[in-house]
Amino acid sequence: MTSLVSEPFLWRWIAVATAVLTVIVIGESWIGHYRSGFPLRAQYAPLVGGMALATACVALALVPRVEWVRLAVRWAGWVAVFTGVIGAGYHHYYGIVEKAGGYRWLLHHLMYGAPQLAPLALSTAGALAVLASEGVASAAVSPSASVPRLALAVVAIALAGAVAQTGILHYRGAFNTPFMYAPLALPPLAALGTGWLALAPAVGLTGVVRVLLWATFLLGFVGLGMHLRGLDRQMGGLHVFLFNLLQGPPPLAPAVYATLAGVGLLLLRAW
Repeated sequence: MTSLVSEPFLWRWIAVATAVLTVIVIGESWIGHYRSGFPLRAQYAPLVGGMALATACVALALVPRVEWVRLAVRWAGWVAVFTGVIGAGYHHYYGIVEKAGGYRWLLHHLMYGAPQLAPLALSTAGALAVLASEGVASAAVSPSASVPRLALAVVAIALAGAVAQTGILHYRGAFNTPFMYAPLALPPLAALGTGWLALAPAVGLTGVVRVLLWATFLLGFVGLGMHLRGLDRQMGGLHVFLFNLLQGPPPLAPAVYATLAGVGLLLLRAW
């Protein structure tokens, strides 16, 4: 690894990317929970926790050397991690276990119920925020190679989870265009490469992983455009925006790929 690990600007940009990821999660969470009518007050938790996390990450990017800001990021990050895990439990219980047929109708509930892995995106943002705070702190004292490796491992796991959730949702959409197979091709390779690099850093592998992450980054923007186009192609298009927003594809979801790949590319600068 190079001396870039010791540069605070690396972690400041990761804090910015984490704030962007959190805003995406907040947006998708609001759409999904508004669709169901917020029947549980707990459905407001990711919105509140996400806003606190995004604010703390922006503060870390602006004033990384202020101790209380780093402390706030750690607290907000851990709260986001646990909120996401609890949310995944809620989605599993209320989306599968409590439903008629339970696990015997698993495929049916996966097709029509809440996205099972979606809340873990907030946990990912929280974990990256905590590691960004630790990275800033260690850069000011004694640079550590373990923090960027842990962050890269988080990116790898998050990419794998995003691929799994995308596979379920695109299967729900019957893969009505060949482009819907793209997230199941490139991002898994990027997840495998980043995970391998996190476990066993190798200079020869860095170039390959960088190419895969750039491809995933671009794929996220292409998918974002296709999902937004999907809203416009619904009956009534943007003239009935709110209805199609709730009935169409999740508009911001593909941007998660771009954000995670961006974090991975930033971390590779430390190699």
